[in-house]
Amino acid sequence: MSSINPYKIAVPDEKLQQLRQKLEHATFPDELDVSGWDMGVPLDEIKRLVTVWRDQFDWRKQEARLNDTLNQINVRIAVDGFGDLDVHAVHHKSGNCKAIPLLFIHGWPGSFLEAAKLIPLLTENDGSGPVFDVVAPSLPNFGFSQGVQKRGFGLAQYAESVHKVMIALGYDEYVVQGGDWGSMIARTISQFYPQHVQAIHLNFIPVIPPYPWRSPYQFFKSLISVPFSAKDRSLIAQTVGYFTRDNAYMKQQETRPQTLGYGLHDSPVGLLAWIYDKMHSWSDDYHWTDEEILTWVSVYYHSTAGPTASARIYYEASAPKRDVDESGIDDGSSETHKADLRYMSLQQVLGARASHSVLFAVAQFRRELIMFPMAWYRSIGNVVQEHEFDSGGHFAAWEVPKVLAADIKQFLGKAGPAFGVVADKDGY
Repeated sequence: MSSINPYKIAVPDEKLQQLRQKLEHATFPDELDVSGWDMGVPLDEIKRLVTVWRDQFDWRKQEARLNDTLNQINVRIAVDGFGDLDVHAVHHKSGNCKAIPLLFIHGWPGSFLEAAKLIPLLTENDGSGPVFDVVAPSLPNFGFSQGVQKRGFGLAQYAESVHKVMIALGYDEYVVQGGDWGSMIARTISQFYPQHVQAIHLNFIPVIPPYPWRSPYQFFKSLISVPFSAKDRSLIAQTVGYFTRDNAYMKQQETRPQTLGYGLHDSPVGLLAWIYDKMHSWSDDYHWTDEEILTWVSVYYHSTAGPTASARIYYEASAPKRDVDESGIDDGSSETHKADLRYMSLQQVLGARASHSVLFAVAQFRRELIMFPMAWYRSIGNVVQEHEFDSGGHFAAWEVPKVLAADIKQFLGKAGPAFGVVADKDGY
């Protein structure tokens, strides 16, 4: 049975003391004479941030700020095959009885923090569109949610976890917003729970290209509708660059997360470099303050399960298929099949098409990691809103929250293509 209790972040004093000691005794590698970001975070930058973290950064101040400004709860839910799990979540209500329940799902190296700038934009009635009740969980294995001590906790289980959080909070029908792994989990939700979720907004949309041998009709249609302009070729080239040069972190985390985890867990300097490298390179020239960087990294360092646990989502999502026959997944109509299905690989999610009843909005920001011609995104399901933006990167909710909030409101507003999808909720 689900239970809901208030939650406050409270990192033990001894953990803060241990962190300070490690920072005081940190040692650093050398660096080649030409500094820059091409080999990773520059040495001077890491040394500077470590000094700030050790001598100036006040976690207790950040902890108090988060506890004062974010309404946090702990939701105990049962995940099939994994028992009870405590899921930390931020839950902000608008006060409007017609508010639309919105589930915000973060990814890696993000956290519940990414929702902080969106929440006031979505929950306050400023006349610009519908208002929302926002739920932003820490995924299991992330942040202040419980870690999972058993193999096999993959995308289906992450989807089940956050779905059950929404059900426990009384939201039988809701909409979803997701980027990074949140996008993959949202698409998994569309396969398992289409009767509960009829609208999904995504700002990260990996798809399997419409290869002629895989989808000849879609391939031919894409050639007719999108004759690969210079812009489209640039998008594809950028995506190819990511897969050939910039995703070594992903290969490491999906193949050897435990080996990597020793460094992430034991060395705060190693964790800082691993995460900050992505914060810098994946954003659109966003000026990260020291406070922002160190707060993001601290959430991983002080997380309930430790930073190694969060890397395992890559391993579990790419592990060989288990307990699923070769026919793959159905269209959401077979309750028996869904009850038997306990695993969905990332490739299955990428290749699946959601039920036509689920409406999608896709938002492509200028410096996203993976970008394709808009026509290719229609393979995920019933895409009814497509927008491209000339600013913003992978962390859109943090970098350009007003732009993202406006796009969500347009999608679900009175003139939007998903207006009224949640029964008796129009947000006005």
